[in-house]
Amino acid sequence: MQDHPQIKAFHEAASMLRSERYWDHGATVDRVEFLQALGEVLTEVCYHLDANEVLPRELLEVGQGLAGPATRRLPVRPSAELLLMTCLDRRIEQLIAAPYVSRNTGEEWSCST
Repeated sequence: MQDHPQIKAFHEAASMLRSERYWDHGATVDRVEFLQALGEVLTEVCYHLDANEVLPRELLEVGQGLAGPATRRLPVRPSAELLLMTCLDRRIEQLIAAPYVSRNTGEEWSCST
């Protein structure tokens, strides 16, 4: 099973990401591009988290509630994808709206803000 393309792809992606873990994203444009690319990978990871029921339903329900009022009203089952992608998309929107805010300002950030 080690040779399955998805297993191999996850191993390779993890290795490449690990080798560049401390890359300084620098400019907001780079950070937005990075987070958008991360979103593509995160979508696939979330699919597998949900398909394999990795995260407890109670955790997903709490997370969905914390992710913001819009997600609380959605008539869908809580999922890792809904929770994590909502937070990621919100962060990308914040970076685009405020391109000169440094991630090291000490300002507290949460998914629901």
